[in-house]
Amino acid sequence: MKKAIVFSFLIFFIFAGILMAAGSAEELYRKGNLSYENGDYEKAVSFYEELLKINEVSPEVFYNLGNSYFKLKKIGKAILNYERALRLDPRDKDAQLNLKLAKEMAVDKINTSERGFVLNMILFLYDRMDINELSLMCSFLYLAMILILIFSIFFIAKRRFMFYTAGIFGAVFLIFLIFLFAKIRNENFTKTGIIIAEKADARSGPKEDYLLQFTLHEGTKISIVKEAQDWYEIELSKDLKGWVPKTSVNII
Repeated sequence: MKKAIVFSFLIFFIFAGILMAAGSAEELYRKGNLSYENGDYEKAVSFYEELLKINEVSPEVFYNLGNSYFKLKKIGKAILNYERALRLDPRDKDAQLNLKLAKEMAVDKINTSERGFVLNMILFLYDRMDINELSLMCSFLYLAMILILIFSIFFIAKRRFMFYTAGIFGAVFLIFLIFLFAKIRNENFTKTGIIIAEKADARSGPKEDYLLQFTLHEGTKISIVKEAQDWYEIELSKDLKGWVPKTSVNII
């Protein structure tokens, strides 16, 4: 009996804690939106950042945080949060547009090779689907292929047609599986970051007394190759590498 009472109290406090946390998150989000509407962008940033600290991560929070930093003319952090929002919701038109506007305001104009029309068409779905959606699509295609092959056992007259259909589903499944692995690699195993400091001197090694290679400014997107103590080795292209302080970079 006592164990049942203790267990009941434990369940009650767990649910009470969950409800309080949800209420707190909703209140922070409401206050952040209200502060933004009233033009108090510093306060809006503090509310949205607090939401992230309690792990209330969503594309809406990142998008609103990006807008707040954009209004404060902190282009680096605006770009960082738009990028984070698009990782969670790649089809968000507003985030795409605002990211483009923020990048146009960045000092460094890094030339990136254009993919071209054909490659853009091939990667159309890849660019607009997140990891969860790609996982679901792969599961659906694989299940459909297996079911068609099973049914082909019972429908001898249509077996050839069903084999062809299963083959088509299998080919599409492989394409989406490649997309899924590429997305997982790019988002979980390849580190990219944004320069958030007003400027960051890239040096030939992980110390201030190493030779200055080049200088980057806030908003520049970089690839992180490795790290050593308080420094990141970054890469902009095969011929453009250097070391910058960790404090000047935030990882997407």
